[in-house]
Amino acid sequence: MNKQTCLTREEEQEPITLTKELIKIPSSVKEGKATYTYVDHYLREKKVEVQHQTIPSSSINYYDFPNLYAKIGNGKGPKIMLNSHLDTVSAEWPERWCHPPFSAIEENGKIYGRGAADMKAGCTVAILSLLAVQKRKKEINGELFLSCVFGEEAPFSLGTNMLLREFDLSDYQLVIILKPSPLLTLNDYCCFHRRVHKSRFPVAIVGAEGRVVFEIEFHGKAAHASHPTPGVNALHDAAQLITELARFNVYSNITRGRGDYVILNIDGGDPTFTVPDYCQILVNRQMVLGENVKSVIREIKKIIRELRLKSKITIYQRQSPDPALEYRPYVSKNNPYIDLFMEKIATIDPPEKIENGKKHPGLFDSSTCRFITWSVGDFNLFATRAKIPTIVFGPGGGNIHACNEFVYTYDLIATTNHLVNFLMEIL
Repeated sequence: MNKQTCLTREEEQEPITLTKELIKIPSSVKEGKATYTYVDHYLREKKVEVQHQTIPSSSINYYDFPNLYAKIGNGKGPKIMLNSHLDTVSAEWPERWCHPPFSAIEENGKIYGRGAADMKAGCTVAILSLLAVQKRKKEINGELFLSCVFGEEAPFSLGTNMLLREFDLSDYQLVIILKPSPLLTLNDYCCFHRRVHKSRFPVAIVGAEGRVVFEIEFHGKAAHASHPTPGVNALHDAAQLITELARFNVYSNITRGRGDYVILNIDGGDPTFTVPDYCQILVNRQMVLGENVKSVIREIKKIIRELRLKSKITIYQRQSPDPALEYRPYVSKNNPYIDLFMEKIATIDPPEKIENGKKHPGLFDSSTCRFITWSVGDFNLFATRAKIPTIVFGPGGGNIHACNEFVYTYDLIATTNHLVNFLMEIL
């Protein structure tokens, strides 16, 4: 890695310091917007002009959380977006944490706290990378767009949705999303090695599954529970379909991956001595390339016919606040900027090499891996709506959305170094 573009020893402390400060500020939908205010002030102190974008929604009250964004450069060369989300999930069961969830304790090469990996560390990398490029270059030949959005951890990606509504990004060459890529690729499909395998930092994600949520209603026929034969038990029929969906996988070929069903909720039944005549289930279906909502509905109807269920069954797609908010599958490939990004990953020495002096046995060389994640997020919207080559690359850690979440300090510094090195070469 080019030492002139790497962080100095003094600068290498900044990713750790800023990540800790962001962890200390709660930022779920239950809390206020203090994190957004902090980031706004932080960037302004560094002489970066920050813009706010409101996120109106007629159906969901997200209080008054904004998107924050900033642009630097002359706009005459490549255009790159660095994206992160400032919101987190809530810190449930604080008594079960080894350290208080907002204490940002650093221990044994890890920083603990809610949002440490998902994704206060990623926000830090995006912010400091922009500042490092601005500090090192008198003129930036191109445009670097920093977007810190709200709503990725909420039910819908309303922040990114508003960003895409306001800005035409069709002339952008690349979107880099700083989510914890090593955690989003656990035993996922690698396009380079053409198989499912383990991942480790550094890991780049070039594609993702999509998802759709359905409400499935069962209308049976009530009867006395002591004489159930005349009735049609809606719960029994729902149970049969649930069992079939839970063990059903689409696996047409390895590059498309799997499209799994997960039952999210069951509602129905009758507390009296009566055969239940109604049940509703909420079903999540992951979608792979080549699939869409209509093809999945056809598949569910086929399964229902084969089960010969007696209830009248209806299937509805769970609608989002905006019709454009659909997580569709994608793969970004054959892009020179992604190729260069991957080429430079090879200059990062993973922790195993440093500790052992050689490649960790049994693991692939991650500098060549290009993963497709089973997860969904803002990256789906950038890739499928704006049609921009999109990669996910961020520091690893553990326990995201769970107690004792943490990020590795080594990954945090190395990710920042890599991103600065890449941006310095192309801008």
